Amino acid sequence: MKKCKYEHWIDGYLLDRLKPEDQAAFEEHYFICPHCFAKLDQQSEIVQILRKEGVLGDPGEACEHVHRPPSLWRRILARLGLKR
Repeated sequence: MKKCKYEHWIDGYLLDRLKPEDQAAFEEHYFICPHCFAKLDQQSEIVQILRKEGVLGDPGEACEHVHRPPSLWRRILARLGLKR
C-alpha cells in the first residue's frame, strides 16, 4: 500500500500531541484515506495496550516512556503478532 503524506501525524494524533490545526486537518483526512484509517486503527490498539500496561500515560500527560528505542516497538509488535 502506498505511504500517505499524513502518515507521520498518526502517532502524534493518538498521543494527543498535534497542534490544534494539524489535528483538525488529520481528522478531516483520515476518514477519506484508507491507508491512514487502517494504520490509525492498528496503532490505536497498540497505544491502548501500552496505556493499560502503564508504559504510556493518559493523553496530554507528560510521560518519560513515550520515546522508546525501536527495539521496544519490535518486541511489542512481535508480542501482538504484528511484524514490522
